[in-house]
Amino acid sequence: MKKETSSNILEKIDVAKERIKELETMINHWEGIEVEGFWDAECYINPSSPACLLFNN
Repeated sequence: MKKETSSNILEKIDVAKERIKELETMINHWEGIEVEGFWDAECYINPSSPACLLFNN
């Protein structure tokens, strides 16, 4: 396996892990579990992230 391919796969894994965190936060919000600092941190840093856009609807 080429080093580039391995690096590319690791990047995809990192992106997937971040997306999983966003989805878990959305699920917790919809289930009524308090998510400390989500709005202040995530949505302030990246207001156009998919999670923040869904929360604003």
